[in-house]
Amino acid sequence: MRLKHIKLVGFKSFVDPTKVPFPDQMTCVVGPNGCGKSNVIDAVRWVLGESSAKNLRGDAMSDVIFNGSSARKPVSQASVELVFDNSSGRIQGEYAAFNEISVKRLVTRDGQSNYFLNGSRCRRRDITDLFLGTGLGPRSYAIIEQGMISRLIESRPQELRVFIEEAAGISKYKERRKETENRMLHTRENLERLSDVREELGQQLEKLERQAAAAIRYKELKASERRFKGELQALRWLKLDNQRQQLQAQYAEQQTELERWQAQQSGDELGAIELKEQAEEARDKVEQSQEKMFSVGNEITRIEQTLKHQQELKEQRSQRQQQLNEEIEQLNEQLADDRLQREQLEEQQLMLEPQLEQVEEQLERVSEQSQQANEQWRQWQQQQRQHQQQQRDVEKQRQQAQLKLQELKQSQQYALQQVEQLHSRQQDLQQQEQALSVDENEQALVELKRQLEQEETWYQHSKDQLQKLQQAFKEQQEQHRQTQQQQDKAQAQLTAIEQLLEGKQNNDSRSERWIQEKYPDNLKVRELLQAESGWEMAVEQLAYDWLDAVVLEQAPEDTQAVSGVKLIWPASAQEPESWSLANKVKGPLRYWAPLQQCLAIDQEASVRQQLQQSEASFAVSKAGNWYWQDGFIAARVDEDNSVLHLQTQRQKLLEQLESLAARLSESEAQLEQTQTKVEQAQEQLEQVQEQVQQTRNQQGKVEERLQWNMQQAEQIQQQLANVQDKQQEQQLHAESSAEQQQQIEMQLEEFESMLEQTEQVDEDFGEQLESKVRAEDEQLQQLRSQQQQMTLQQQNLQAQAAQLQKLLQRSEQRYQQLLQERSEQQAADTDENQDALDERLTELLDKRGEVAEQLQEQRQQLSRLEHDLQQITQGQSAIQSKIGQAKEAMQTTEIEQVKLQERSQAVLETLAETGLTLKSILEELSSEADEKQWQQDLESIQSKIKRLGAINLAAIDEAEAQRERKQYLDQQVDDLSSALETLEAAIRKIDKETRHRFKTTFDAINHDLQILFPKVFGGGSATLELTDDDLLETGVTIMARPPGKKNSTIHLLSGGEKALTALSLVFAIFRLNPAPFCLLDEVDAPLDDANVGRFCRLVSEMSESVQFIYISHNKVAMEMATHLAGVTMQEAGVSRLVAVDVEQAVAMTDAG
Repeated sequence: MRLKHIKLVGFKSFVDPTKVPFPDQMTCVVGPNGCGKSNVIDAVRWVLGESSAKNLRGDAMSDVIFNGSSARKPVSQASVELVFDNSSGRIQGEYAAFNEISVKRLVTRDGQSNYFLNGSRCRRRDITDLFLGTGLGPRSYAIIEQGMISRLIESRPQELRVFIEEAAGISKYKERRKETENRMLHTRENLERLSDVREELGQQLEKLERQAAAAIRYKELKASERRFKGELQALRWLKLDNQRQQLQAQYAEQQTELERWQAQQSGDELGAIELKEQAEEARDKVEQSQEKMFSVGNEITRIEQTLKHQQELKEQRSQRQQQLNEEIEQLNEQLADDRLQREQLEEQQLMLEPQLEQVEEQLERVSEQSQQANEQWRQWQQQQRQHQQQQRDVEKQRQQAQLKLQELKQSQQYALQQVEQLHSRQQDLQQQEQALSVDENEQALVELKRQLEQEETWYQHSKDQLQKLQQAFKEQQEQHRQTQQQQDKAQAQLTAIEQLLEGKQNNDSRSERWIQEKYPDNLKVRELLQAESGWEMAVEQLAYDWLDAVVLEQAPEDTQAVSGVKLIWPASAQEPESWSLANKVKGPLRYWAPLQQCLAIDQEASVRQQLQQSEASFAVSKAGNWYWQDGFIAARVDEDNSVLHLQTQRQKLLEQLESLAARLSESEAQLEQTQTKVEQAQEQLEQVQEQVQQTRNQQGKVEERLQWNMQQAEQIQQQLANVQDKQQEQQLHAESSAEQQQQIEMQLEEFESMLEQTEQVDEDFGEQLESKVRAEDEQLQQLRSQQQQMTLQQQNLQAQAAQLQKLLQRSEQRYQQLLQERSEQQAADTDENQDALDERLTELLDKRGEVAEQLQEQRQQLSRLEHDLQQITQGQSAIQSKIGQAKEAMQTTEIEQVKLQERSQAVLETLAETGLTLKSILEELSSEADEKQWQQDLESIQSKIKRLGAINLAAIDEAEAQRERKQYLDQQVDDLSSALETLEAAIRKIDKETRHRFKTTFDAINHDLQILFPKVFGGGSATLELTDDDLLETGVTIMARPPGKKNSTIHLLSGGEKALTALSLVFAIFRLNPAPFCLLDEVDAPLDDANVGRFCRLVSEMSESVQFIYISHNKVAMEMATHLAGVTMQEAGVSRLVAVDVEQAVAMTDAG
C-alpha cells in the first residue's frame, strides 16, 4: 500500500486545485522557507482526522481555509484528498477488494467538517478504523515533523507506549476494549435500572395478585350464585309444571264427564226422535182409517199444547212480575231511607259549619289577644332590664367621673411643670435637628435602590438563563445517553451478524490463499448476489453451494486449481425468461445459467403443472424449497440464518450506526458547547450575585444611617408636639370633666326618684300581665282542642255522605233496571193473541166431540207416546244443567292453567337473565334437589360475596400483564447478565491478546533498535525498558549510549544525538510494522554532514519496504530522492507545485 497523490483545494496557501504526485518510493519536497512545504504534511495529518487546531499550526479549525491575500479573496471551503494504491491488499475489511482507496475531508467557514471514503460520506471514526493497525494516524510515528523528534525522545513513558502499541497493531484492540468497557458500563446501568423496576414491579404484582385472587373468588362465587339462581328457578318451574300436569289431568277428567253427559243427551234425543216416529206412524194409521178425524184431533192436540205452553210462560212472567214489584218496593224504601239519612247528614254538616267558623273566629281572636299579652309581657320585662341597666350605668359613670376628676387635677399640675422643662428641651432639639443630614442620605438611598433594582433584574435574568441552560444540558445528556444505548445495541447486533457471516465463509485457508494470489481483485458470489425483497431464500437456496465461488468476467485459461476452489463466469448476455428466477436478481449474476434455468414460483400448490408449462428443468419457491418433476429438496437454511438476509441486516445496521455516530458527534459538540455556556452562566451569575450583595450591604448601611437620623428628627418633633398637645388636652379634660360630673349627678338624682316611683307600679302591672297571659293561653288551648274535635267530626260526616252518595247511585241504577225489566214483561203479556186461540180451540173441541168415539183408542196411544216424550224432554233439562256445570268447571281449570303458564313464563324469563338454559340445568340438576335448601345455599353465597367487599375485576388482566412484563424483565436481566459475562470474557481475551502482542512487539523493536542504533551512530548502544510489570499499563523508556559516552538518560544527549536516536527508534518500528508511508519534515536539520550521510543511507535502505516523503533543505538529502516536488510562491500568499523526476532528468542530461 502506498500514497499515490494528494489533491489540495483551498487548503492554507494552496488556494488553486493542486495535485501532489508521489510516483516513487522516495519523494523530496523542496522550496524556500515560508513557501508552504509543511502545509503538505499538515494536509495529510488533517485528512487522517486531526481535530486540534494547535497541531495544525493554527488557532481555529477554520484557519486551514485560505484566508485571502493582497490579490485574492478568501475562499469559503477547503478540501484535501489522499489517494492510496491498495493493490497489495494492506487494507482489510470491506475495502480490501478495492485497488484504489480515496480519503477526503472538506471543511467550510462555519466549522462543519465532512469526511468521504471512496466518494461516499462517512464518519471520522470510519477513517480512524480504516487505518487502525497500519501505523497511520494524525499523531502516529509515520508523521515526523519539526520538533516531533524531541517530543518523541522526551515523551513520557505512557506517550512512548502509544508508538509501540501502534506498531503492535493493538490500538484497534484498545479501541474495542474501550468500547466494550463503555458497553459494560451501560449494561450495568441498565441492569441496575431493570433491577429497580423489577423490584417495584414485584411489589405491584404481589398486590395485584391478592386483588386478582379476590376477583377470581368473586367470579367463582358469582358463577355459583348464577348457577344456584338458575337451579332455583328450574326447581320452581318443575313445581309449576307438576301443578300444570295435574290441572291437565283434571281437565281431561272434566272433559270426559262433559262428553259422557253430551253422549247421554244425544241418546235421549235419539229416543225422542224414535218416539216421535212411532207417534207419526200411529197418526198415519189413524189417517188411513179416519183421516178427517185424525186431522181434527191432531189440530186440537197442537192447540192445546200451544195454550199450555203459553199458560206456563204467563205463570212464569207473573211470578217474575211479582218479584220485580217486591224488589222495586224494597228499593223505594231503601232509597227513601238513604235520602233521609243523606238529608240528616247534610243538616248536621250545615249545623256544624257555623259552629266551626265561630270556634275558629274565637280561636283567632283569643290567639291575637294572647300574642298581645305576651308581647306586653316581653316589653315590660325589657323595660325592667333597661331600667336596672340604666341605674347601674349611671352609678358606674358617677364613680368614674369622681375618679377622673381627681386624676385630671393631678395631671394638670404635672403638665404645668412639664411645659417649663420641655420649653428648654425644645431649643436643644431644634439645634440637633439642624445638624442632621437627612436629605443627603435620602438622595444616596434613592440612587442605591435604582442600582439594586437593575442588578437584581440582571441577576434574575442570569439565573433564568442558567436554569434554561442546565435544563437543556440535562436533556442533551439524556438524548446523548439514549443515542449511545442505541449505538451499543446496534453495534452488538452488527458484531453478532458479522460473526455469523464469518462463520459462513469458506474456512479452507489453502483455497483462500490460492484465490487471493490468482484473483485478488475479483469478488465472490456472496458479495455480488442481490435479490429482490422476499426472494432471498429462493436465490440463496439455489446458490447455497456457490456462495464462496469467485465471479470471473470470462472463462479462465487455466482451470487447474486447488481442491475446494469454486469459479463461475456468467457468460450469457441473454435477458432471462419471464418465469426465470434470474428476474429476481440484480447485477451481473442475473446472467448466470442456473438462475436463468430455474423457475420462480410464488405458490407451491401447482408446482408440477408450472414446470410442465415452462421450459425450466427445476423450480425454487419463495420459501427456498427446490422442486423437480420427480424430486423435492426442502430449504436448507431458515430466514434468520440466510446470508443474504444477514447481509441486508448488516447494511441496515451500518447505515444506522453511521447515522447514530453523526448524531453522537453532533450531540457531543452540543454538550461541550452547552457545558461551556453553563459554566460561563454560573460564573456570571456568581459575579452578579456578589455585586447584588455588595449593593445590598451598602444600601443597608445607608438605610440604617438615614433611619437613625429620621427617627431622631421625628422624636424631637413628636416630643415638642406631645408637650403642647398634652397641656391643651389636660386643661380641656379638666373643664369638661367637671361639667360632666355635675350633669351625671343631676341625672342620677332624677333617675333614682323616677325609679322609686315606678318600681311599685311596674310590679303590679307585671303581675296583672302574667295572670292575663296564663288565662289567654288556657283559653287558647281549649279552643284549639275544640276546633280539632269539630274538624274530625266534619271529616267523618263528609266521608259518610260520600259513601251514602255512592250507595244511592247504585240503588237508583238498580231501580231503573228493574223498572225497565217490568215494562218488558208487561209488554210481552199484551202481545199474546190469547182470544184467537180460545176461539179456535172451542171450534176444535166441538169438532172433536163429534169424532171422540172414533179416535179414543188412537188418542190414548198418542197420549202415551207424548207422555214418554215429555219425560225425555224433562230429562234433557237436567242433562243440560249437568253439561253447563261441566263446562264451568273446565273454564275454571283453563283459567288455572293460564295462571300457571304465566307464572312458568315469568320463571323462565328470570332464568334467561342468568344466561343459562332450562335444558342444560335440568340435565345436570340432582334428583334430590330441594327448593328450600337451594334458597339457603343461595343466601349463603350472596353473604360471602357481600363479605368480599369492593372488588377490582380488572386486577386479573392487570396481574397477568404485570406478570408477563416481569417475566420479560427477568429475561432482560438474564440477557444483560449473559451479555455482561460475554463482554467480560471478551475483555479478558483482548487483554490476553494485547499482552502477547505488546510483549512480542516490544522485544522485536528493542532488538531492531539495538541493531540500528550502532549503524546510525557508528557504535554505541540503545535499549528500551518497561516501567512496570503490568504489560497493559506499563510505560516505555529509552536508554541510549552514543560511542565513547557513559550510560546516561536521553535528556542529556545533544540535539543531533536525540534526532538520530529518534530516527533509530522510528526505523526500528518501521522494520517491524512498516506504515504505508513515512513523512519527514526537516528532521535532518540538526544533523551535520556526516550524520546526514548516515541518515540518508538508512532511509535508502528502509525505502525498499516503506514509501518516504520528506522535506529537506540539505543537498545530500535532496540527491537521495528519486522524485523532487518543488513548492514555490511566485504570487504572494499562494503556493504552487513544480514536480521533477530526477532519474528522467539525469537521463535527459546524459542524452544531451
